[in-house]
Amino acid sequence: MERFRKIPVVAAIENYFKRNLGTIIGLILLCTIIAIATDKFLTGSNILNLFKSNAVNAIICCGMLMAILMGEIDISVGSTVGLSGVVGAYFITKLGLPVWLTVICCILVGAIIGLINGLSISYLKIPAFVATLATMSIGRGLTEVLTGGVTIRIRETGYTILGTKTIGSISIIIIYAVAALLLTWVLLNKTRFGYYVYAIGGNRTAAQYSGVNVKLYNMLPYIFIGMLCGMGGIIWSARLGSAAATLGKGFEMDAIAAVVIGGTSMSGGVGTVGGTFIGILIIGVLTNGLNLMGIDSFWQEVFKGIIILFAVIIDVIKKSKARDN
Repeated sequence: MERFRKIPVVAAIENYFKRNLGTIIGLILLCTIIAIATDKFLTGSNILNLFKSNAVNAIICCGMLMAILMGEIDISVGSTVGLSGVVGAYFITKLGLPVWLTVICCILVGAIIGLINGLSISYLKIPAFVATLATMSIGRGLTEVLTGGVTIRIRETGYTILGTKTIGSISIIIIYAVAALLLTWVLLNKTRFGYYVYAIGGNRTAAQYSGVNVKLYNMLPYIFIGMLCGMGGIIWSARLGSAAATLGKGFEMDAIAAVVIGGTSMSGGVGTVGGTFIGILIIGVLTNGLNLMGIDSFWQEVFKGIIILFAVIIDVIKKSKARDN
């Protein structure tokens, strides 16, 4: 047994399960309860639909993880997804832009919003909640302006295929999500950028005295978040074949819930991509199960809020015990 544990991959898997044992057990219990409540849950088509439905949330969570790791937050992600998706639909239908140029424009829209957030928070010292609340309002207002309150229908198959194509039986948007998770894992664990993100979240003052350009490395993650949201807007509008002013509404709630449930500390410095992945699955399974059981969407928000509250309480208790020891 010891010989197997020395193999890097085996050791990494063992460490992953040890670090996320609580959330994994919670996921298993949740799946068991829902499987007992409805026989539709464990069907192959429903499992694939579960992953597909949560692919965009997984992409957004990769960015939200970085914000929370720094002890901050970004509540503009939903409106950024919405604005990017509407821009994509508007440019491809109203202006007749090529698909490749439309995609670039959507990602640029997200990056610009991320840049505004990053500059406001890092250089102007505006609290993250206030800065991203402002861009959330701006983004949501611009989606209303572009749509005029009317849903934009997309008939360009070169665009819609970005969200509807399948490879075998696997939807391409699941592949996008896996790629985003892997990229985020590499950035956080194998680069100086990731090391600085953790350092800033752990102790901003110590990071600054260590020679880290705190303002720059506090800003860059917000640009990354914006680009991911831009990609999310493309995927969602392409999948739906349309874009409305309500696109992306409430996405920030699911993203924050998944990251916090996955063990990321709201005070920063602690959190992993692996834990966030489990959090994404928990939120996805919960939403899917409640839908299958016919539970009203309003109650779903209540359950998600309760879960976030418990996750934060657990985090506070852990921090308190660590200080006492």
